[in-house]
Amino acid sequence: MKTRSVLAPVIFAVMAAASLRLAAGWLPGSPRAAVHDFYTYHFAHDMAFTAEGVEQRAAWLAPDLLALCRIYFAHPPPPDEAPMIDGDPFTDSQEYPTSFEVHRERTVGPFARVSVTFVGPSFRRIVEVRLTRTGSSWLITDVARQGELSLRDLLEMAVR
Repeated sequence: MKTRSVLAPVIFAVMAAASLRLAAGWLPGSPRAAVHDFYTYHFAHDMAFTAEGVEQRAAWLAPDLLALCRIYFAHPPPPDEAPMIDGDPFTDSQEYPTSFEVHRERTVGPFARVSVTFVGPSFRRIVEVRLTRTGSSWLITDVARQGELSLRDLLEMAVR
């Protein structure tokens, strides 16, 4: 009898959370859910743009973007030169944000775009995460920054 009285509120809370997520557009397997899962992981771990950090995030990255990142890290700039990518290109910042909000997605066929707002101690910025459907997963193909080159653009320039 006690087990039933303890489990009922837990089951209700889980179902309510799932319902809220679905009502807010958080469909399992959606581009928006993929972006949210990526940034949840990103914020919970070291956000430095390093070879190790990229490998830890490989499950969310499209194979061609992952390959560009690997080539970029395989050819570091000379020690007296600044790297082409300085800071965290996934949040478009050198100063790490403290929170993020994933907005509605725009999907056309196997392609999607999801806007994400980042807030830090002295800034608020938005990036557009571009994804492609690969099998049953949505994978990140680029991160576009407002008024600047995208992550893919920077990587392609650096590896030429």
